[in-house]
Amino acid sequence: MKRFKHLYGPVPSRRLGRSLGVDLVPHKVCTYDCVYCQIGKTTEETLLRKEYVSEGEILEELRIFFQEGASKVDYISLGGSGEPTLHSKIGSIIRSVKKLTTLPVAVITNGALLWLEEVRNDLLEADVVLPSLDAISQEVFSRINRPCFGISIEKVIEGLVQFREVYQGQIWLEILFCKGINDHPEELRKMKEAIERIRPDRVHLNTVVRPPSEGWVLPLTEQEMEAIRQFFGEKASVISDFNLHVQGASSQALAETILSILRRRPLSLTDLSMRMGLAEEEIDGALASLLKEGLIRRRIFGETVYYEEAVKKSTPS
Repeated sequence: MKRFKHLYGPVPSRRLGRSLGVDLVPHKVCTYDCVYCQIGKTTEETLLRKEYVSEGEILEELRIFFQEGASKVDYISLGGSGEPTLHSKIGSIIRSVKKLTTLPVAVITNGALLWLEEVRNDLLEADVVLPSLDAISQEVFSRINRPCFGISIEKVIEGLVQFREVYQGQIWLEILFCKGINDHPEELRKMKEAIERIRPDRVHLNTVVRPPSEGWVLPLTEQEMEAIRQFFGEKASVISDFNLHVQGASSQALAETILSILRRRPLSLTDLSMRMGLAEEEIDGALASLLKEGLIRRRIFGETVYYEEAVKKSTPS
């Protein structure tokens, strides 16, 4: 795919199949600085909503993408490397995207701003909204999400409850667990009560499977995650990696696909193999070339070698 400034992919997503991503804010402009974030530390923590990225530029790139004959895409995903609801024109962008394509529009958000009526209204025409809720008590919330000053967990939960009352689409709530932080029985009990109030259509359970922004953060075991799934009930599932099959790709196309995937998150060789449906031997050569060119780098987490983009996008001053 042609290199766009604001679009990435389509890339395999564990929840959205083949997702065409749209970045609405510069790298790591966010309302949180989560300890587990696989994209890295937040560079600008803020509550300020504005047009961080030109709406016109985004829509023009989407027009070009569809005019050139888009490869198979399951969702248009507004998310990327920061908090998309910080973009003051996200509502207009959603409406415009839906005029360009019949593909469903998903918004991947941490949910921190849903207590604002204007944000809730902006998301009403999205087909799926995927908010996060990693804590219930303010102490745990502050420790795991490290929110911007002015955000309380009470506001976040009330925002999610109020959004459910007015939103007709699907809400897929994600909870990411970190060992010893938000997995205590009392926090889980309160979380289950909050889920009952929010009434999401699905509850996706996750843990730390990529190198986090803070090296001391640890994952839960498969057994612990399964126990939590059973505790939360039938709406809950432990999300697993999407297995994408790519056949007959040229060396250049293969390298571009790998780079596009790694631009979003670090992955191991095994991860890439599973996501792309290719043998590890087929990916090895492309990784070696990307390493040699300085486009990616290795990073060790635990006993696993991960690959990530070597140069992160800078935030405009």
